[in-house]
Amino acid sequence: MILIGTDFSVGSLHAAKIGLLLAQKTDSKVILVHAFKAQSRSGMFMSMDRYIRQAAELDMEEFVAQLDQELHPYIQEARVVRGFAEEVIMQWDAEEDIGLVVVGTQGSSAIREIFMGRTANILLNKLSSPILAIPAEARKIPPEGLIFAWDGRTMDRHTCERLLEWGGKLGVELEVMHVHTEHSPPCDPIVKAFFEEKKIGFTIIPGEGDVKDEIDDYLQKYPNSWLALIKRERGFFEPFFHDSMVKREIFSTTNPILII
Repeated sequence: MILIGTDFSVGSLHAAKIGLLLAQKTDSKVILVHAFKAQSRSGMFMSMDRYIRQAAELDMEEFVAQLDQELHPYIQEARVVRGFAEEVIMQWDAEEDIGLVVVGTQGSSAIREIFMGRTANILLNKLSSPILAIPAEARKIPPEGLIFAWDGRTMDRHTCERLLEWGGKLGVELEVMHVHTEHSPPCDPIVKAFFEEKKIGFTIIPGEGDVKDEIDDYLQKYPNSWLALIKRERGFFEPFFHDSMVKREIFSTTNPILII
């Protein structure tokens, strides 16, 4: 099941189209969700809630109508839900069999609340489903490749297998790139051996400046590939992919980012 969050913006429409194409490719069903939050003031909460919900439901109908008709059979449900976007995503992730959360990176979309909100670290660490963040410039699927930006640190075999699994779902080769600076420790030999065992392409890039800039320069050579990042238990990909860098990458890259 794929959960696609929308705020009805152009960016979220583009993300929904790519999410539905991915559902078609993987024979999955899609739940379209819009979250709204009514402010309670002077006892008018119920009437405002009803008005906002009705307006959002009309917007959802228009939103679905803009999606390709051939993709409509993959939409299991289009729902308007009261609540903050991150809370709604957390609830659905816990209660439904969600395999992927898809959001756009332009507009006042769910991804901004996920990455910029105060609860960002908690949300990303607790969300079990992968997140696919799609910029407006992203090409439609299938991508030409899946590039995993590895920080060189240890990873359990399950995470390594999940990266391979996603390459298989997309029908593309997984490639690993690592930015090595003078302060970087040696790459974990067990993880590196796994990549070699699976015959996964591995590229080490000498880093002289900002790691993000090195990643961006590398991605420019592969504009039709997706970038893969993994979550770390200590927060936003700490310490290598720290909070501020992830935010910059999310809102600047033209490549879709798969966060596992």
